[in-house]
Amino acid sequence: MDDRSSLNGALLKTKVLASRIGNQELLKWANSELSGYIDEDDEELPDYRKNIWNALQGTVVNGFTQYNNYEIPTVNLDEEIEHSLRTKNFFDSVNALESLIQEQGVLTSPIRAEIRQILENNWKRMGNPYISIVSCYKIIPKANIVAIISNVRSKLLDFLLAVETEFGESVEIKDLKSKNDEITSIMHQTIINNNGDGNSINTGDQNSLSNHSKRTK
Repeated sequence: MDDRSSLNGALLKTKVLASRIGNQELLKWANSELSGYIDEDDEELPDYRKNIWNALQGTVVNGFTQYNNYEIPTVNLDEEIEHSLRTKNFFDSVNALESLIQEQGVLTSPIRAEIRQILENNWKRMGNPYISIVSCYKIIPKANIVAIISNVRSKLLDFLLAVETEFGESVEIKDLKSKNDEITSIMHQTIINNNGDGNSINTGDQNSLSNHSKRTK
């Protein structure tokens, strides 16, 4: 059995466990990892899916010359806008993330036209009045997505081992039903553990990822 099927299977078993013992918080987490964080609520998103670094590139025209896959500068932008452009939150299901890293090509996420205009105006203020940004997109390193999946696997294992340590290997479901407060506490210590402030602004660039073969000029 490969890691992909074993992780999905482990999450399904966790969902069954959470349902049987009536732990809604654990059930919600398992469902979210299996189906995706559909509400796209930053407060509900675990830290290991937040603020994942990305490059920012695009097609630019400088005078009469076009450059493809060119690094777009963000210096001098508002700090929150720059942060939102240099990072991405991932709401996708584990299966969707695993499918992305199996695809060929570069993972990209497009930037909205009005944000692209902000970037272009900022670049012009930096001393290049002839620059024009034709298109702009985030470049998502596949290694960063692999890290998210590894985090899910590791945190789930930590949780299950902690439950086993606390209540024993042969604990019955009926006994766990009365231990929901303790199980929720273990879950927060091993899985959620949200310490970030979660501050970000919505620049409209949380669109779906796509795969492209990267071509240079």
